[in-house]
Amino acid sequence: MQNLREHIGQSIMETEETRPLTIKNKEKMYKVLIIPLELCHYNEKNGRISTYISQYLSSGNEIQKGDIEAYNKVLEEFIYQSNPNALEKTKKNISLLGQLEPGVVLNDGRIIDGNRRFTALRKLKAEGEGDIFFKAILLDQSEGIDAKDIKKLELQLQHGKEKPIEYNPIDNLVDIYQDIIENKLFSIEEYSNYVNKSVSDVKKMVKRAVLMNQFLEYINAEKQYYIARDWEFDTILQDMLTIIERQIKGIDVITILENKDDKQDVQEYMSIRDTLFTVALTGRMQKTHDLSRNMRDIGRHVINSDEKEDFLEDLEDQVEDIYETLHEYDQVDLETLSKVSKEIDEAQQEVLQKGEEYIESGRQKDVQTKPVTIMNKVIKDMEKLDMVQLKHMDDETEQDFLTHYKKLETEMKKIAEALRV
Repeated sequence: MQNLREHIGQSIMETEETRPLTIKNKEKMYKVLIIPLELCHYNEKNGRISTYISQYLSSGNEIQKGDIEAYNKVLEEFIYQSNPNALEKTKKNISLLGQLEPGVVLNDGRIIDGNRRFTALRKLKAEGEGDIFFKAILLDQSEGIDAKDIKKLELQLQHGKEKPIEYNPIDNLVDIYQDIIENKLFSIEEYSNYVNKSVSDVKKMVKRAVLMNQFLEYINAEKQYYIARDWEFDTILQDMLTIIERQIKGIDVITILENKDDKQDVQEYMSIRDTLFTVALTGRMQKTHDLSRNMRDIGRHVINSDEKEDFLEDLEDQVEDIYETLHEYDQVDLETLSKVSKEIDEAQQEVLQKGEEYIESGRQKDVQTKPVTIMNKVIKDMEKLDMVQLKHMDDETEQDFLTHYKKLETEMKKIAEALRV
């Protein structure tokens, strides 16, 4: 493993520029260095490219650092793909003005802040723009900086800016899942402080991240995060989460499967979740127009109605058939899913058809029962009236009240005429 400190004063030069960093809750001024590009390498754990890494690995490739330049070329393409417009803008700015904001590099050459700037510099050098170096602060891990400190600093630097460049929503969910659930680096409360978001917002993201992982496991594509990215599943995950939380009050999808005491809640969760997973999978494979709206309609008109149990029972065979077919393979990817989709086409068509039928039936019932819903609301509001207060209104308020009362009388007559009573 290389030690960049050994190169200071030789190929790495110090500048007069400094930058403050807060590590272990202590702020310190660090010197900015000028580092040759070939001494630096990307961080494969960078949250912005987590889905691209998963796709690369799923194709049978390996991330190896034996040849740093070959390693850098692979990850450079991922950085570019994650946001081409932002990369081109950064590249243009550096070409015109130079690198204004220094990055942060560990003593082994791993970049923990400045991957996009490093990529822009690499591309400019490849285009022949002369001697190009990476301006960065060097952090020495031998000084007690651990994995949590590094990740905490990365979050603060990338999310603490006034206008941070946003992650792809799914990459963000993967990053959160790995930091909070998988590696347990942070609690939800800690994480919220580092990314400048409320605890409730971070918890919602963790729930979506957990649901995403459960969905990928359900379709036998565990950790194939690029599938959720390519399918733009962030909104769909929120739709499913909303449906589940409305049906099972007080549920926490983060811990529900660990709940050994309330088997009824777990069973209901699994039944609703697996059906929604099947609807979501079928919708994407069959290219359903506006899948998010379709999912919300199922929640509003079917799951949140007295037809819920019939719907879940009616789709039980299709849910089981699709699940079992997917799990006949060692693991599926997008290519395998296209193949499997043909095998389960009949079951998928039944899922779509039954979903449409139940949604339409629910809509009709909603229309039929809407007058009752409105009347119930009116009655509840009327019951709030304090009859004693009515006797002590001033003249102006009483007149205003009587005006509304007469309008109510008129509306009640219209209702009586419509009902012929």
